[in-house]
Amino acid sequence: MAAKALPPSSVGTSPAIQPPKPIATDLPSSPPSLKLIESCHSLTELKQLHCHFIKNGLSHSASQLNNLIAAYVDVGTHHSLDYARKSFDYFYEETAAVSLFACNSLLRGYASTGLCDQAILLYIHMAEMGVLPDKFTFPSLLSACSKVMAFAEGLQVHGALLKMGFEGNIFVRNSLIHFYAECGRVDLGRKVFDGMLERNVVSWTSLINGYVGRDLPKEAVSLFFEMVDTGIQPNPVTMVCVISACAKLKDLELGKKVSSYIGKLGVKLNAVMGNALVDMYMKCGDIDNASRIFYECVDRNLVMYNTIMSNYVQHGLPGEVLVVLREMLQQGPRPDKVTMLSTIAACAQLGDLFVGKSSHAYVLRNGLEGWENISNAIIDMYMKCGERESGCKVFEQMPNKTVVTWNSLIAGLVRDGDVELAWKIFDEMPESDLVSWNTMIGALVQVSMFQEAIELFREMQNQGIEADRVTMVAVASACGYLGALDLAKWVYTYIERNDIQIDKQLGTALVDMFSRCGDPQSALRVFTKMDKRDVSAWTAAIGVMAMEGNTKGAIELFNEMLNQGVRPDDVVFVALLTACSHGGSVDQGRQLFRSMKTTHGISPQIVHYGCMVDLLGRAGLLEEALDLIQCMPMEPNDVIWGSLVAACRKHNNVEMAQYAAEKITQLDPEKVGIHVLLSNIYASAGKWNEVARVRLQMKEKGIQKVPGSSSIEVHGLIHEFTSGDESHAEYTQIGLMLQEINCRLSKAGYVPDTTNVLLDVDEQEKEHLLSRHSEKLAMAYGLITTDQGAPIRVVKNLRMCSDCHSFAELVSKLYSRKIIVRDNNRYHFFRDGFCSCRGYW
Repeated sequence: MAAKALPPSSVGTSPAIQPPKPIATDLPSSPPSLKLIESCHSLTELKQLHCHFIKNGLSHSASQLNNLIAAYVDVGTHHSLDYARKSFDYFYEETAAVSLFACNSLLRGYASTGLCDQAILLYIHMAEMGVLPDKFTFPSLLSACSKVMAFAEGLQVHGALLKMGFEGNIFVRNSLIHFYAECGRVDLGRKVFDGMLERNVVSWTSLINGYVGRDLPKEAVSLFFEMVDTGIQPNPVTMVCVISACAKLKDLELGKKVSSYIGKLGVKLNAVMGNALVDMYMKCGDIDNASRIFYECVDRNLVMYNTIMSNYVQHGLPGEVLVVLREMLQQGPRPDKVTMLSTIAACAQLGDLFVGKSSHAYVLRNGLEGWENISNAIIDMYMKCGERESGCKVFEQMPNKTVVTWNSLIAGLVRDGDVELAWKIFDEMPESDLVSWNTMIGALVQVSMFQEAIELFREMQNQGIEADRVTMVAVASACGYLGALDLAKWVYTYIERNDIQIDKQLGTALVDMFSRCGDPQSALRVFTKMDKRDVSAWTAAIGVMAMEGNTKGAIELFNEMLNQGVRPDDVVFVALLTACSHGGSVDQGRQLFRSMKTTHGISPQIVHYGCMVDLLGRAGLLEEALDLIQCMPMEPNDVIWGSLVAACRKHNNVEMAQYAAEKITQLDPEKVGIHVLLSNIYASAGKWNEVARVRLQMKEKGIQKVPGSSSIEVHGLIHEFTSGDESHAEYTQIGLMLQEINCRLSKAGYVPDTTNVLLDVDEQEKEHLLSRHSEKLAMAYGLITTDQGAPIRVVKNLRMCSDCHSFAELVSKLYSRKIIVRDNNRYHFFRDGFCSCRGYW
């Protein structure tokens, strides 16, 4: 009986198939052997052979069809699998029977080519056809379940194989371990592993890989050494997994120990393992070893080139990226989109516009611009290279702008200093993410728009976006500059409530925040709780002492830092010398300054000389301060001379002040502060003609004196007062409160120090001007708006005058209030009629 031919649609796309060209010179009339099928090397040859079988009535042989289905599967394409399935279905329709071998072949093909849903459906179909699975069925089926995260289906498969008694098969168990690991349940994979009586290298490697994939590198490395101890020799896949674990741990010593097993166990170093080693050494910071392995590897592939280049970018070594790129272009593989991403990022770091433009051209020539990350990197590169127009042009030409694209443009504008335009674009974004908000809040802090940064943070909360560590660093900085303690406390509570990790950077920012808000106790409490402290954290804590003028506390912290093995840098000495200056500790300041070079090997910079000039000048050692300036190994700047002028004003040395002011005028003729200081010095000495001359010069140059202003936080709102300003909504009540205060202070013996009024007016006018200084307005407002006994915290933009200092001392005593004033130089803590500065500021 002649066999039915397969319908044309089941063997080819053409409605009529031409007779195939002979594959052998003389095909036998009996069913062909397996060798004939194995001789086919392409889908076309298999199709021709299949057509011959149909034509000659040979398509009903089960073994022959099984071999054909297996051959179609081995071709490994979706097209070939389609032929395999059609052959499978046709045979079942004709015979109502199908072999397990054919089912397993199809399962294997579906799983290996990613048609995993088809594999699961085929398994269900097997049950419907009454085909019982065997030990070869389950590994392919579990592989398919793992690839599409079909956890529920995989659990059912696990139950089925247990019922059928296949749980003892090592290959099935290995597949279970792999399945559970891929689905994120490495704990269940470990249970399967622990229940195995026999384990091979695949068993161990599957579990090690599972731990690595679930970000459990410590467990992966521990299991590796356990494996070696049991006598199982790792294979290259094992080594790649455990090396990747070391890379995640960033543990160089452990990485070296693991790497040593490669030689000891005789595992051949291939390109994949070499790539893993390069990545591990790079992640662990051993650039030399990573580079050595890279250049020693004779079969460097594109992946290895991309690995070392991306790591060079991460380590801030953009020049090395371009060196590797040159080698690639000369003798290596052709750069792809990942290569170009690293190259463009390197150009951005270097500011290399020439190579950046060349890279952009390469991207366009090779059609890589459609990859979003590439275009974003190009925008970033142009912005960093100062080519804003080019960056904006790339942005405008992108058809599908993602939130990352918008973020790249905003970050570029922020770096370019155009915060206003960045904010405008931020408001126009169709959608924003945490990075967008962090970029914008950080930008506002960077340009001293602290109140706006806080408001933007509040808006971020209203939109339900959860802040992270980066957000809170910026917000803490804004709070610190505003001196808003209530807000600072809320920020700290927010961090704790939302489990935001306080790392070294955030911890340092919080210490600085509380310090600037006049709460040294909270600042030091945060510092004490920090698990890890670097030199920046110690510097912030020492800065807390410096703001109070607590020289002893600052030096004690410094010695503790040294005892814990933290190496000092030049910044920490700025904080130490500032503490000595504010505390009037001249001898200790001199000693610390000398120890910088002799003990710690740190050459004093101009900022340290400025601290010493300030220290000596405050102490009245003006000649010594001038000698130090003249002996400096570098040219003194306007800040150095400005410190000397300020000291001259304090100690009424008009002649030296004139000399120092002339030096500043030569360096920076437009400097506002020095003209004001010099004018004040002349006024203090009663040289009104000189005052008039300086002020005329200021007027001619368009220089305006910065008005004194003070702010106070009440019930979460910042109220700002300017000296003499009467615009506040509650000014009437403030004026009445000032009258009451002055009355009580007069009875207590207070006499206004009119020498602080540097205008040639009568005494009555001087007293009136004194009474309207901004810090007095802020203190009066604090008394009428805060609860009895609550501290009053004032932040002033200029140095506090001696009259306001005396005023605050008496108010703290008469009203039983703690008053904290932060001027532009230090903190003053007033309590019971005394100030923490002890009159030395």
